[in-house]
Amino acid sequence: MCDLAERTPPGAAIDDARTIDLLMEHLRWSVLGVDHHDLPAGDLRREEHDGGRFLFVVSGAIELEHDSGVYRTGRGDFALLPRGGRFTLRAEQDSQFVGISIALLGAHPLMTHAMPPVLHSYGFGQQEPGFAALLETIHREAALRRPGAISVIAGLTDAAVSGSVRFWLEHGCGSARPWLAAAHDHHLGLALAAIHDAPGSPWTVASLARVARASRSQFAEHFRDAVGDTPARYVTRIRMTRAERMLRDGEPVSDIAYRLGYDSEDGFSRAFRRHSGVAPSRWRRAALQPAA
Repeated sequence: MCDLAERTPPGAAIDDARTIDLLMEHLRWSVLGVDHHDLPAGDLRREEHDGGRFLFVVSGAIELEHDSGVYRTGRGDFALLPRGGRFTLRAEQDSQFVGISIALLGAHPLMTHAMPPVLHSYGFGQQEPGFAALLETIHREAALRRPGAISVIAGLTDAAVSGSVRFWLEHGCGSARPWLAAAHDHHLGLALAAIHDAPGSPWTVASLARVARASRSQFAEHFRDAVGDTPARYVTRIRMTRAERMLRDGEPVSDIAYRLGYDSEDGFSRAFRRHSGVAPSRWRRAALQPAA
């Protein structure tokens, strides 16, 4: 499951089984490359990828640092970066991981832009032993480099990555509805991609309608029906999710307010309190408090 900073907030649309079923029909993954790495404690590894990247920790614990935040990934955990990008891996202890470069087949290219930059989950290996066994097999094939390993890995990866995404959704870490909207409607996908790529822009219904090449009223109604939220609430939700990650990473509240498009720190703090029920500084203290 995801940590509390990544859970779907109260009031947001929650996916039902049918929504997840529809999404899974779009998830077909192609394997572009596989690598296996030993990372001694304290070592850093920097990666940059133009396409999707799936990481699975075989042993140890690795901290993944991305522009969107820092994600601690332990044995049996995964991180999926649908659009790849630049990130750093730091081993908290002697660790092994498998990295798979992937591409989403057949789906609209804007679909990945409606996904979070990182889908991170812990407990996958413990709660989904069948899929964990698939990933362990991928690890062995990547490490041993037997003849035909790439073909074997390609067949296993499609099931393993799709199963990981389902696990992420079923545990309330996000919603598939925006992904499906982007896959089914190019113009709506443009608006969703714009929100995710630049949540701090001064988005309004009118400006998003222009991105989607639709009238204001038509866009607002279609967005609400497809995504399950109004454009304004969706923009705020994406901003608040990003804010929570930035707070956990120690960024000053004033910087967060500026980067997320608020006119003042007070304006951001009021929006954050409406979202979470507490002030940003108090939320940060609670989020960083060690578990009992």
